Amino acid sequence: MIRDIICQVYAGQKSRKTIDLVLNTFTPEYEKLNLDYASRPGDEDYVFKTEDEMINYFIENTGLNQTFYWNKNHDNPDKIMVGANITEDDKLIMSLTIDGNEETESKYFEKLKNILNSDIGVISYINPVEYNNGQDFITKYGQNSST
Repeated sequence: MIRDIICQVYAGQKSRKTIDLVLNTFTPEYEKLNLDYASRPGDEDYVFKTEDEMINYFIENTGLNQTFYWNKNHDNPDKIMVGANITEDDKLIMSLTIDGNEETESKYFEKLKNILNSDIGVISYINPVEYNNGQDFITKYGQNSST
């Protein structure tokens, strides 16, 4: 059993539809984010009223960098956690963090690439890979690598 397998895939332009597609595919009935999970830049005291308002704020405003992670504690044998990294160049990198083996890793990585219609991705262990923005992710991981 390998813990904390992280499959990251480039999803193109940031989009709520894409985030919802990944969430509903891999973690239906996921746990909603705490409303203080993120704040508006320059207005740290503002608390979003709903998860939708929070996510939409980062989708609708340009030049922001924010990562969200969703968990699901029941009916989740591979312990899937979905991540959405909105980059400052308005791109989206989606991730799945799972527990499993090489077969599980390959299955989820391929499924994530397929639903995102992307061949740009990377698998890492324990920590997500580092990149500056969406273009940097494409440059570094455009050849389907593992770290």
